[in-house]
Amino acid sequence: MTEKYFYIEPEKARELLRQTQGMQPAKRGIDSHVFLIGEYAVLTTSRIKLRNVATRDDDLAYFDELIETLMRLREQGVAAVPILGYCYDPDSEDGTGYIFQPRAKGEELYDDAVMQAYKVRKSAYLSSDIDPKPYILSRTHFISRVPQEHFDKFISDILVLLDHDILIDSNGKSNFFYDEKAGFQFIDLDSHTDYKYGLAAHRYDSKEICAYNGFVPCHYALDKKALKRLGKQELQQLARDNGIIFEKCKAAMLRNGISEEQLKKSLKTLKILG
Repeated sequence: MTEKYFYIEPEKARELLRQTQGMQPAKRGIDSHVFLIGEYAVLTTSRIKLRNVATRDDDLAYFDELIETLMRLREQGVAAVPILGYCYDPDSEDGTGYIFQPRAKGEELYDDAVMQAYKVRKSAYLSSDIDPKPYILSRTHFISRVPQEHFDKFISDILVLLDHDILIDSNGKSNFFYDEKAGFQFIDLDSHTDYKYGLAAHRYDSKEICAYNGFVPCHYALDKKALKRLGKQELQQLARDNGIIFEKCKAAMLRNGISEEQLKKSLKTLKILG
């Protein structure tokens, strides 16, 4: 096993790895399991040699640069959960191993495992025993009460990350956490935009991308069959709270220099509930 630890002692990382043995993962993404141990998260991976899905990074030069960039931005106040180090089998085709991170504060923006009941497109997450109806209503109401300054910081951080060519995966709402003191936080930042890898001729317009990704706290189109589980008053409450979140996201984007024209363009594509 090849090891490289930047911001965690090797002995601590190895201890965490030993503790995962026999444990059940707390979460599962599309291609990884997550073990939560105290203030740390240990992620399994089968593609540490791949960046941005298909771009090979066999010597992990891109990954090492990303790790250092994330920590530097973290020290500057950007709410990105950094990568502390990793270990992997160098002989595995795409890199099977483990990534070590501090545990994000608070809870997922929305738990994707629970939200599967309302998503139009389903994904391979761990199943959940939580009743989705009260969850979506209570969680949406909670997010609607998040102070405007936290939304402003969320958008500001998105722009900084994009300006550093860091890819933000907004397809899963579990890739964002929220804590009442720490605000919004970003996880799953383990790849760059296409421009970084020479797959695009020009750097993307960060504000244009943010005009889409910045609405991730909102609900988009929900599964029609699943929506029938909600009564009229519940749907009205959900739409009302989602509308409040929408307005806070929009206000935050305008305050961070995103234009009305960019927002108008994004909203032609995004189908936001309510």
